Amino acid sequence: MAPPNERRFPLLVLGVAGIVLAFSFLGFYTSDGAKKGREREARLEQAQHAAAGIEPSGAIPTVEVFAAERSSALDWIELSGLLEPVRSTWVAAEISGSIVEVAAEEHSQVAADELLVQLDPALPRADVIRAEANHRLAQLDLERQQMLGRRSVSSEAELDRASAEERSRYAALLEARKRLDQTRIRAPFAGVVNSLLLDPGAYVAPGTRIAEVLDVATVEIEVEVSDRQVSALTPGDPARVRIDPLGNARLDGEIARVARAPHPETQRFPVIIALDNRDGRMLPGMLATVELSIGQSETIRVPTRAVVREFEMDYVFVVTPDGDASGIVERVRVATRPVPFRPDWVEIPSGLDSGSWVATSELGRLRSGAAVRIRRGPS
Repeated sequence: MAPPNERRFPLLVLGVAGIVLAFSFLGFYTSDGAKKGREREARLEQAQHAAAGIEPSGAIPTVEVFAAERSSALDWIELSGLLEPVRSTWVAAEISGSIVEVAAEEHSQVAADELLVQLDPALPRADVIRAEANHRLAQLDLERQQMLGRRSVSSEAELDRASAEERSRYAALLEARKRLDQTRIRAPFAGVVNSLLLDPGAYVAPGTRIAEVLDVATVEIEVEVSDRQVSALTPGDPARVRIDPLGNARLDGEIARVARAPHPETQRFPVIIALDNRDGRMLPGMLATVELSIGQSETIRVPTRAVVREFEMDYVFVVTPDGDASGIVERVRVATRPVPFRPDWVEIPSGLDSGSWVATSELGRLRSGAAVRIRRGPS
């Protein structure tokens, strides 16, 4: 076992070395070069903070405030729907026959009463010729009976029979002409041929679908609103519409119809918005977003940046003036709701008094009871 003196010697050496290092560090730290270096670093940090608008640690922060005044604002709702043609129909064959001509093309524009498909007119035309001949014979017989009646040769019964026969033959002629006209299948209104299913040579029976025609000069959007919202909407009211495939430009539309009974499944009221589409840019099936005004309300709105959210609760920092350009901060819990189409603003339905000043900057440095310097922000 080593003597006590030998065990103390290493500890004594370590203690002396520590004292020497401490005095050396103290001498270096208090030297002129070290002081100048620290001063340069402090000035550099201060200049960087000034350039970034950051106040030195421990300084009273300068906050921008916004005067939260209660004001009247339009209430808007935003709903989505698909563009639909103002009217559409399937054109069907009314008589049987073979297709001899397809005059229109699928997805092409057609005028009202323009020919779409021509059925074989041979047999209907023959029926017209036969009916015309029979009607002419009936007319001649009626004229003969009228002449004999004036001479008191023909009886009144013969005259009645000839008159009835002429009317019957004329009705048969009208039917034959109608069947001939039905061989020409026409567009019921101006629009777009959305679907044309048949080719020449195909045989169709009565009721066979020939073509689907869409009227897209006006397009409609159907959306559904609640029972509280429907009472504020009237046909003719303006509507703002954004169509995703056409960019963010707002288009002007109007409410065409408002349902007075809810949909049986959703219990919401359908509202139809109409848009002028004579330039043809809007196509059925495009997704549209509709903005409808449902009246005005008194509300307090503040910039979104003034609200701090913690644990699903919202707060604002209310600044109470304490001098010309200073004040005291208090954190206040508020209820919020988004402002439609204005993501930079938020409504405060409760928790904040009208006329209060709320901080909109330096929120991370603020605590209730802290003193601040005040800078008025834009209204």
